Amino acid sequence: MNDNALQSTKREMQRVLASRSFWLTTLAAAILLGLTGPFGTWSALSLPVRLAYWAFVGVVTYAAGYGLVTLLANLQGPGRTKHLAFWAGYGAIAGLPVALIVWALNAGLFGRAAAPALPELTAMVMAVSAVVSVIVALLERQTGAAASAQARPQPDAPVENLGTGTAPTSGGQTARAPESQPDGRPKILDRLPPEQRGRLSHMSMQDHYVDVRTDRGSALVLMRFSDAIAETAGVDGLQIHRSHWVALAMAEGPARINGKPAVRMRDGSVLPVSRSYIDAARTAGLV
Repeated sequence: MNDNALQSTKREMQRVLASRSFWLTTLAAAILLGLTGPFGTWSALSLPVRLAYWAFVGVVTYAAGYGLVTLLANLQGPGRTKHLAFWAGYGAIAGLPVALIVWALNAGLFGRAAAPALPELTAMVMAVSAVVSVIVALLERQTGAAASAQARPQPDAPVENLGTGTAPTSGGQTARAPESQPDGRPKILDRLPPEQRGRLSHMSMQDHYVDVRTDRGSALVLMRFSDAIAETAGVDGLQIHRSHWVALAMAEGPARINGKPAVRMRDGSVLPVSRSYIDAARTAGLV
């Protein structure tokens, strides 16, 4: 399995589980479902047990479903995840383990005879999971578009990509990168948690997020990839792929992925070099 996809999924799950909104939403849903007692839980469970039951179901099933959907999306790559049909498919697939978790929990609490039939439960959960997956994808697109509009740089004089940290904007125009901080740090580091603001290594696009790597760790930032590159001013770097940018000083040397050119970074990451950027990568001595 693709190690980069696994690592990206792990980081995304860490971000979600550390999110205050996730826990507040889960708590609100558990209270609502605990008070209303749907699916026979009103008569079968006392109020404290119902609250605990729905809180557990909410956290475990969402984590399992969201984690699997994210992994499938990372394995497919950003090109295919533009289509909502893929998100519906990811959600339906994620519904399989979610249904099994719910069935096992109910069988343990109420007995196998009282648990819902697994085939019917699976079909229902897969359908619901597919719809939820599409809704989440649409919400993330809207959030990403809003963040990009706020971070979009203003057009100015054209500058070269190599060694300046800038990149073409949409429509083939170029934009001047924002000036670096007074101490020479690239602006992109200000978007990272303080403990991860180290020496910039490389950046990779992950759907609507940019995975920013430093020598102190990594973080996902919600913004356009071109805007993230524009905020690397002060670092001698190069875009080597539509989804990857590297700091030249943090590149260890050339590598291969399935026989195709790639760059090995000091942290062990291996990033592909696409045909469109191969000449610039050769000029920079990366391949």
